[in-house]
Amino acid sequence: MALPSPAETPARRIVVNPVPEAPSEGFFRKAAHQTPSGFEVPRYVSLKFGKVNGRTGPSRNHSIAWQYRRRDLPLIVVAETEMWRKVRDINGDEAWVRKPALSGERFVMTIGEALVLSKPDPNARPIARGETGALFKLETCNEDGWCYVKSRNGLKGWISDRQLWGAQTL
Repeated sequence: MALPSPAETPARRIVVNPVPEAPSEGFFRKAAHQTPSGFEVPRYVSLKFGKVNGRTGPSRNHSIAWQYRRRDLPLIVVAETEMWRKVRDINGDEAWVRKPALSGERFVMTIGEALVLSKPDPNARPIARGETGALFKLETCNEDGWCYVKSRNGLKGWISDRQLWGAQTL
């Protein structure tokens, strides 16, 4: 089976909806001891590379549905085989991705414009403004719904978990 040329393979554009579906809905849950990886399903992962093929099934014989083109993009693993992970993106779309293209490093994406604050308090001093779709490495979230994040350029601060996709409990 011939693979489509890069010109024939559509790039996956991630559209950040103002109110994405609740990420904790509609999952088949598997305990870590029931999966090939030894990790629970569902779980968050991120893309290791800036160009990753999303396929219609768990092998290279399956057609490429699209290419994800954003390093660190947060995704949810919803199923897995030894070498493949079925992932769901912020739009709720699913595709199969090879295990080496994914990282366990946790990233989040801003749902709308989000203020990065100096403290986990809505009245804290703003440090920066994250545009819709901005990616941050997730460090931790507290019980009050605030997440401490870092950008690739070293910016650190707090964002409300209501403004992030990928910070919710699955």
